[in-house]
Amino acid sequence: MKRISRMIKPGWLISLVFVGLFVYLCLTTLAPWQLNKYEALQQRNAQLFESTVAAPSALQDVVGRDGDLGDSEWLLVTTSGRYLPIEDVLLRMQSVDGELVYQALSVFRTDAGDNLLVNRGWVRVGEDNTVPEFPPVSSGQITITARLRMPMEGPAEAIVLHDWNMVRNINPQAIGEIVDVDLAAHYLQLPGGQPGSLEPMPVPSVESGPYLSYGLQWMAFGVLAPVGLGYFVWSELRQRRRLDHEDTDDDVADSSQSPPEGEHRGTAEHASAAQPGDTVAGEGQASEVVDSDRLVAAAMRDRYGDRFATEHRRQWRRGDRFDA
Repeated sequence: MKRISRMIKPGWLISLVFVGLFVYLCLTTLAPWQLNKYEALQQRNAQLFESTVAAPSALQDVVGRDGDLGDSEWLLVTTSGRYLPIEDVLLRMQSVDGELVYQALSVFRTDAGDNLLVNRGWVRVGEDNTVPEFPPVSSGQITITARLRMPMEGPAEAIVLHDWNMVRNINPQAIGEIVDVDLAAHYLQLPGGQPGSLEPMPVPSVESGPYLSYGLQWMAFGVLAPVGLGYFVWSELRQRRRLDHEDTDDDVADSSQSPPEGEHRGTAEHASAAQPGDTVAGEGQASEVVDSDRLVAAAMRDRYGDRFATEHRRQWRRGDRFDA
C-alpha cells in the first residue's frame, strides 16, 4: 500500500487520465465509426448485387413501397415523360479514371407530373476548365431506364463558371432553386444507350473495404491500452520492492562498517587537539606539521563517507520515472 501511495504522483495521474480518454474514444467513437462505414458498404454491395440480377421496375412502384427509399438505391427503374427545355446544371470537381470531368444534370418530367433530376453522364473538362460542346437532351415523349439514386452528402455550393450553373454535390432541392423547378428528393442516373445519355458514370464495384479491420483494430487498442498500463504499474511496483530490499542490505552493510563511537570521539578529539602551527620537536621534523582542518575532514570522511554515498544511491534509485 505504501508503494502504491508513492506512485500517486502527477505523472502517473496524467498517464491514467490519458489512457482512460483513449479507451473511451476507441470504444465509443473510433471503432463504431469504422464499423458503421463497413455496414453501409455492405448494404451498398447488397443493393448493387440486387440491381444486377433484378429486372427493371416501374419508378412509381419503387417510390410507392413502404420503408426507406434509400434501401432501393441503385435499382433499375423505368419511367416515361419528357426532358424540360432547361439548360443543364454541371456537377464540377469530378473525375473518371483520373480525368477531370463535368457531369450533366437535366430535368425530366414524368407522365405522373413528377420532376426528376437526371444525371445524363459526363464530358471531359476542357482547357482552362472550359465546358466542351455536348449533345442536348432528347425532345419529345420518351421512356428511360435508369438507376435510382439518393442525394449526395454536403452542400451544393452553386457557382457560375463560363456561363454555366455548376454545383459541387448533387442536391436536388438546391438545384431546383437554381432552375426554378420543384424537384423530387431522389434522382436518376442514366446508363449508356438511353435517350439523352452521354458517357455513363461507372457503377461502383462490390468490395469489402478495410473498414471492418480498422474497426477491430480500434477495439483491440481500447482493450490493450489499460492492459499495458497495468503492466507498467506492476513492473514499477516490482522494481520498487527490489530497491527496498537493496536499501535494507545497504543499511546492514553501513552499520557493520561504522567504527565504534568511542573510537570516532577519540579520533575527533585527537584531530581537534592539533592546531595550525603545532610541530614535533626536532629540527628534522618540521615537515610533520599537521593541518587540523584536514584531520577533521579525514575523520568525518572515515565516519560518514560510506553512509553518505549509500544515501545518495538510495535517492537516485527511488527516482520516479513518471514524476512531474
